[in-house]
Amino acid sequence: MFNTRKKQNGFTLIEILLAMLITSVLVLAVNAAFRQAHMLWSRAQKQRPVYQKTRLFFDTLREELVCLYMPTIDGQQQQAPFTLSVLPDDTVKLSFFTLNPVWENSADSSFPSKVSYEFTTESDSDQKVLSRTEQLFSGEKAVGPEHKEATLEGFSGITILAADPNAGSLADSWKNVLQCRQTPPKAVKILLKWPNEQQADFEFDTIIKIICHAQITPP
Repeated sequence: MFNTRKKQNGFTLIEILLAMLITSVLVLAVNAAFRQAHMLWSRAQKQRPVYQKTRLFFDTLREELVCLYMPTIDGQQQQAPFTLSVLPDDTVKLSFFTLNPVWENSADSSFPSKVSYEFTTESDSDQKVLSRTEQLFSGEKAVGPEHKEATLEGFSGITILAADPNAGSLADSWKNVLQCRQTPPKAVKILLKWPNEQQADFEFDTIIKIICHAQITPP
C-alpha cells in the first residue's frame, strides 16, 4: 500500500509569526542600545569643553601653588603674600606669590610673580567670569607690568577654601577668608560648578596640598 500523506515543505504560519516576533524584539533591542550609546556620546561631546577647561584651571593652580613663595624683607612683609577673600558682591579673590607662574612669565626669567584670580559676576549678563592677573616681582617690589585676561567663563559657581596653618586638624581648618604672612596654608580646596540643563550641575573638586614653600631673601 502506498502512503497517501503528502510531505510538507516550508514553514507554517505560526512558525513565520514566531520568527517575525523574535526578529522584531532583537531589532528593537539593538535600536534601543544604539540610541542609548548615541545619547551618551552626544552628552560626552557636549561636556568635553567643560572637562578641558576645568582640568586646565586645576592644573594651572596646582603648578603655581606647589611653588608658593613667601617674600620676606627685613623679617616682615608689607602685605600678606597669600590672601583669600570674599568681597561684599560675592566676588572671590585669591592672590599669592609663586616661583612658577604658568602663563605670562618666560622660562628664562628668575623673578617670581604675584598671581591673582578673581571670580566675578558680570552685571549685564549675570555670567560668571574668572580673570587672572600676573605681575613680576622682586621681593615685594613690582618689576613689570600687570598682565590680565579673562580665562574662564560659563561656570555657575565656585568655592575656594584655604587650610589655616595655625589650626590643629585639616578638617577643622578650612576657611573662605584667610591671610598668611609667614606660614603658608596647608592646602587649598576648590569646588567648581558648571550649569547643566538636563540634571544637577556638574561639580568638580580638588584639594591642592602645599607641602613646602620658598623663602628667598632678595639681594
